Amino acid sequence: MPSLLKRANELEIKLHVLLAGVRELKDKLREMEEENARLRKELAAVYREGCPGVKNPGEGEVKYRGFINLLDLYDQDYHICNLYFGRRREGECLFCMAFLRKEMAPAGHGEKQESGSV
Repeated sequence: MPSLLKRANELEIKLHVLLAGVRELKDKLREMEEENARLRKELAAVYREGCPGVKNPGEGEVKYRGFINLLDLYDQDYHICNLYFGRRREGECLFCMAFLRKEMAPAGHGEKQESGSV
């Protein structure tokens, strides 16, 4: 049976190894969070650039402003989908992303085309 001092030393070594692993994980997590924030900003910029500017005030401008407001809410980690609207997000939401993609699509794009029978 190993002595208590020897066991304590072995445990200390294991704890140091474990602590090094935790530090490594924290560093990787920090990097991933920074990358996530950067990618969110890039995505928001892409969505904003993809929205056509409206020259004549009217319904199109209101829709454009509404879309930007929803995009800002999404960037602030709130759901904009109809299932969880206004609730805090814990990561990406496929429903919100689908909604954003749908809003970005030009009119008539993505709708099924009727094929004529020959």
